[in-house]
Amino acid sequence: MGDYIKALIETQVIGAFRVALTMPLEHVLDRIKTYKQSKQGITYIQSYLDIKGARGLIGLYDGFYPSFLRNMVKQYYRWPMMIFIPSMLNDHIHNQSINKIITGASIGLFESCIITPFERLKTLKMTSMATGFGYLKYITLESIYVGFRIQTTRQVVSWTNYLYWDHKVRYALKTDPGQPLSIINSLIASTLSSILNILAVHPFDTIKTLVQMEENHNYRKISLYQSFKIVYQNYGLAGLYAGWQARIIAYFCQALLTTPTIDYLERNYGISKSKKQQ
Repeated sequence: MGDYIKALIETQVIGAFRVALTMPLEHVLDRIKTYKQSKQGITYIQSYLDIKGARGLIGLYDGFYPSFLRNMVKQYYRWPMMIFIPSMLNDHIHNQSINKIITGASIGLFESCIITPFERLKTLKMTSMATGFGYLKYITLESIYVGFRIQTTRQVVSWTNYLYWDHKVRYALKTDPGQPLSIINSLIASTLSSILNILAVHPFDTIKTLVQMEENHNYRKISLYQSFKIVYQNYGLAGLYAGWQARIIAYFCQALLTTPTIDYLERNYGISKSKKQQ
């Protein structure tokens, strides 16, 4: 129990630190990425000029409040779930790849229930040039969970993909499970996990933006397959991967802290500790 409490406190402190450190840059990148996804076909320069022309530089931080709250809330459950679910599964499932996939699916399903309202409000604000807090009118049970289906799909794909490849890459770079990652190996693992996650997740993220943005009801009435088909037919792969460059920079910034953190927690409280004790 003592280890559990200590790990819980450490994860909250580490998570809050990561949010405070990366959020200023991460949000600007997310703002431009989301706007670019909503407009389809415009350049980064045009996205920046549209936002700056309509709202000034402060427009780059539109949607900051729901985005910040979303990131802070996530810290209370994601780290403990990342560490303790695999640790518990390890007693019954000795294939670590399956272990990580089940963990990712569990976190993704749980997380989508928590963060969909924040994502909805953030997307509404980022894809509109309206000032003030008018988007708060969408806080109704029917409206706030618009996009829940694609949000859930996105989170499950993201978490299973990230945990699977993060585990594979990190332990491939180690000679001993209890060995800490070097700085160079952390950079390698962060880079590879970022690239692999963007390749798998970004098309789902684009559809999520199109579904959750204001006055875009067409995408809410059709299946996910039809949504992908429409975007691909009109804009090709570039449409599905709109804004990927901004996203990969933001994701790499996150992974630089997430990768060594999860490695530290696993060595001290998770599956690496279990392996050392066997």
